[in-house]
Amino acid sequence: MKIKMNINDKNTLFVIFSYNRTTELKTCLSSLFKNAPSAQCIVFDDGSVTLETHEILKSYEKSFTQIIWQKFEPKMNTRGRLAENIQSAYDMALEQKFEYMFFIQDDMQFVRPFDRHIKNQYSEIFLKDETIIQIDPRFLRDLGHIEIDASLNAYRFPDGDDRSSFADVGIFSVTRLKKLNWTFEATERKNKVKAHSLGLKRIFPFSPIFMHVPYPVIYRKGKIRNKFPSPFVTRGKVLFEDMNVHEQRAMDNRPIEQIPYTKSFLKPLNLGLAKMHYRYSKENKIYC
Repeated sequence: MKIKMNINDKNTLFVIFSYNRTTELKTCLSSLFKNAPSAQCIVFDDGSVTLETHEILKSYEKSFTQIIWQKFEPKMNTRGRLAENIQSAYDMALEQKFEYMFFIQDDMQFVRPFDRHIKNQYSEIFLKDETIIQIDPRFLRDLGHIEIDASLNAYRFPDGDDRSSFADVGIFSVTRLKKLNWTFEATERKNKVKAHSLGLKRIFPFSPIFMHVPYPVIYRKGKIRNKFPSPFVTRGKVLFEDMNVHEQRAMDNRPIEQIPYTKSFLKPLNLGLAKMHYRYSKENKIYC
């Protein structure tokens, strides 16, 4: 059966938001183009001053449709120009008649192919419910109750939780946002509240494909909150193993009651002496 609103390489604009990352950015880009080699991808670099960030982006220049280099401006907040860059990306998607846009942060890693099976799975979710504006294909963190939606073969936060409506990462339906005359607000929080008030939904699919690379929350917002000896924790050096074919097959054939939590499905690499910290700490101590 032909699926309406089918996500494909021609109608989806990938957007990476970059700022001063190095090792994480390399992981993000290499994993993206390995797992989605035909992606039409643009990058917004929010005035990075790290020379290596520029070198990494330039090394992938032929793979990008466009790199938007922005001049450095002192950051008024930790998010910099992310909000306005999100709106600019949406404006570009509208102007170029894309049906979907896929927002990616520069500390994320694809761990399995964004292939026809995955695209069809996500397309079916959009097809079944017109209030869904976003599919968030991240693995989940154990940070609160997750509901199983058997009708969608997917997951979500409870209705009363505004996290069920929006995040700055994931695949958006440009077509549905256009019908809503949508404009993005100045913060992720405001977008959550707005989308929630309109009854719009963010859905986690049965088969996630990417996640933020793991590092301790002591680095949150770019500042080390507590002293933690560098041999134990090296920001950006930790990544995940790619899921092999057998692991992908097992994930896609599991019972829906087995929620795709990161720690249950992904194996971290390069943890070194931080292995025990990763294994036994609570989720909110592992990821920013």
